[in-house]
Amino acid sequence: MGIALRVLIIEDSEDDAFLLLRELRKGGYDPLHLRVETPEEMRSALATRQWDIAISDYVLPRFSGLEALKIWRDCRSDLPFVVISGNIGEETAVEAMKAGADDYFVKGNISRLVPAIRRELKEAENRRQKREAEEALHRSELRYRRLLEAVTDYLYTVEIRDGRVAGTYHGPGCTVVTGFTSEEYEADPFLWYRMIYGEDRGKVVDQARRIEAGEAIPSLEHRIVHKDGTVRWVRNTIVPRHDGEGRLVAYDGLISDITGRKVAEEEMRLRGAALAAAANAIVISDREGKVIWANPAFTTLTGYTLDEARGKSLNILNSGMHDNGFYRELWETIAGGRVWRGEMINRRKDGTLYTEEQTITPVSNGDGVIRRYIAIKEDVTERKRAQEALLENARMSGDMDVACQIQRALLPAAPPQVTGVRCAGKWVPAAHVGGDYYDFFPREDGSLDVVIADVSGHSVGAALIMTEARSVIRAQARCGGSPAAIVASLNDLLYDDLTRAELFITMFYASYAPATRTLTYASAGHNPPLLYQRADGTCRELDADGLILGVRQEVAFEERQMPLAPGDVVFLYTDGIPEAQDDTGEFFGLSRLVRALHEHRDDDLEGLIGAVLARLAGFTRLSSPGDDVCMVLLKPV
Repeated sequence: MGIALRVLIIEDSEDDAFLLLRELRKGGYDPLHLRVETPEEMRSALATRQWDIAISDYVLPRFSGLEALKIWRDCRSDLPFVVISGNIGEETAVEAMKAGADDYFVKGNISRLVPAIRRELKEAENRRQKREAEEALHRSELRYRRLLEAVTDYLYTVEIRDGRVAGTYHGPGCTVVTGFTSEEYEADPFLWYRMIYGEDRGKVVDQARRIEAGEAIPSLEHRIVHKDGTVRWVRNTIVPRHDGEGRLVAYDGLISDITGRKVAEEEMRLRGAALAAAANAIVISDREGKVIWANPAFTTLTGYTLDEARGKSLNILNSGMHDNGFYRELWETIAGGRVWRGEMINRRKDGTLYTEEQTITPVSNGDGVIRRYIAIKEDVTERKRAQEALLENARMSGDMDVACQIQRALLPAAPPQVTGVRCAGKWVPAAHVGGDYYDFFPREDGSLDVVIADVSGHSVGAALIMTEARSVIRAQARCGGSPAAIVASLNDLLYDDLTRAELFITMFYASYAPATRTLTYASAGHNPPLLYQRADGTCRELDADGLILGVRQEVAFEERQMPLAPGDVVFLYTDGIPEAQDDTGEFFGLSRLVRALHEHRDDDLEGLIGAVLARLAGFTRLSSPGDDVCMVLLKPV
């Protein structure tokens, strides 16, 4: 069973909603969901159920993501709202974020949806806890006021004869404070002493000694044990009585229950300690916005100490990045007794700018007149940078997806049909784009040219150079010529661009003539292809001398020939296969590749390619390769 998640989906496509719910379940959630398409359906859903998060398409037939966002914010305050669209530009995404959306995604690329939801739910919970803490602070002040107003007092008298207690009298109210009645005190003159909390008896006895000694004593605060077993705090004020000869004959006392005050003081002490230790900056200001108190986190955030800020307006933090209308709206909100929440850019004492998320709560007196403002400030500069980075990454990811589609489109859509030979190819980039390339060129005489190449690196630069190389290769292939002549011409044509880009290309170019079953080939420093010979079950490398393209101009390339037989397999590949490593650093190597060719020699070419990729993935235990992988197969028939 996953984590329960109440999600409202604003989406007109059932298929897209299904994909979204599947992603949530994959991420460990058990979504209770409802899909709506119109403003009326959304308002009805909000009125009848509680939701944790809303996920909305940006464009709907009768609705829009921004309209849905406004309805959500009006009804659900600051709970997360995520926008998902099939085609959303950077400006539209920024507009949605400025309007209050917490994140956005492009349909078909929602792999980070679940981590983003976890983050936004956590932030929403933090905001809820802040809000509850502020409300609890206000409630506690009212509670403490009522406790103090509810304190009761009562009078008592202790009679002294011959220096000893002869009896006690406890007036009305003693039962409320102590739980014991006046009759119980009269029946047991020492009940009052046993009522004193054990640790405080010494203080009370010392007070009585000082009274007998004729000293003037202040009121004493101590604890008593109520009849019900609870411990109460009392303030004991004593006035002695003496006879005509100056002997102490009695003393009268006033007992006040101060338990509520003591509890309030302790809670206030703890609250003060909590406020001082809070990670977020907390500032208390008067109704003009002048600082009365701030915790140490305020100094950490702004650079101003409490002594520097006390009595000054918080305008000392103004950055000049907001217009007068921004501050006017803020003051109208809090002066009207409402809580203001928002973000602003402020300036530290050292002049640096930072972005803070702030909540300002008005505090009123008993008559409803605002006397104070409590501001809780959190530095969200890094979070804003992260959000901007996410926007930039999303844009770049979209651009890279397009680049990947373009590069795939430059590869053969399907192997050509050539009499006497079968062929197949596969390209798997390590990133969105890569520097590997392969192609087929049927000739008019019935032969088939095949090329495989690898630009150093697998970045955008490598992909751009490979795109240029493809154009040059196809032009040279159409002009005809031997493999060695074509490779030499390519080297001369690409030399200048490769030198400026500080890149190089390895290449293997071959031409197979089905009529004579002869493979003619040349290599520019590329991995030697493997020839699996069915007759004897052996594998050999097809190598030829030749320098890597882009190192030097006017290079001569060796050209060789190899006779092939039906059932033989020529396997061309890039270094992403033999140089793939497992988690111990061991290479996949040629031996595993040769074994795959031998064991799958009877498979069709697509099956053989799939077997190699499966073995590679099982060896590296990676879902995607660490380097570009490219392979081409020829099989005479």
